[in-house]
Amino acid sequence: MPLALLIILSFFATIALATLLYQFMINFQPGKNRILTDFRAMRDEIKEWSDQLVPWSKEEMSLLSLRQVNQKIKRGMKKTAKGVFTSIYHEPLIAYSYRKYIASKENAILYARTSKNEYAYRINKKGIDVNIDGQYAGVLKDNGGFYGGRRNRLLARINRDDELKLHPIVVGEREVASVQNPLKTEKHNPRAFQFIQPMESKEEKMFMALAILEMVQESLKEEF
Repeated sequence: MPLALLIILSFFATIALATLLYQFMINFQPGKNRILTDFRAMRDEIKEWSDQLVPWSKEEMSLLSLRQVNQKIKRGMKKTAKGVFTSIYHEPLIAYSYRKYIASKENAILYARTSKNEYAYRINKKGIDVNIDGQYAGVLKDNGGFYGGRRNRLLARINRDDELKLHPIVVGEREVASVQNPLKTEKHNPRAFQFIQPMESKEEKMFMALAILEMVQESLKEEF
């Protein structure tokens, strides 16, 4: 093989290796700017779906199912997933995009929205930071407690035990509803929630912030 060709092949091999190493590094420990850039890209990526979501209401909330359409999962160095949760009547209600970075422990971001509200999650070993409609709402800890506000007090909590058929969510001091565990239901198209008490607007947003996270993560547990 001519020396010139060997040099060219070696050059491109070096470029490919450098690119691979660069992708590995930015996916292993992404900085704040990279995270923000990825969030914007994820929002734009599902905009077509978001624009088609059925107007959110308490009635649609009660009809939300665990069924998804348009779900796309990519494995490899960049692990990503996106999809749309529908009602039991197959109406699109929640669109989401999820990206997992390379790490020994949880290191990911999730963007999701209804027609009414948007939710962004930064998932890492310290907890899960939650933003609702562009505002920081609090952090979900490993114990299922959701803490926020000026005094970082307990605002809500969820029991995420995988052995439970239902994951109950308490907002303030009231257990308002539970999220169905998809791995514990035999129904083909089960409703996502089981309601206990009516919720005010602020309580509903907090409930949905925890519920959407649970629905997405449960649906991806056997994928990554």
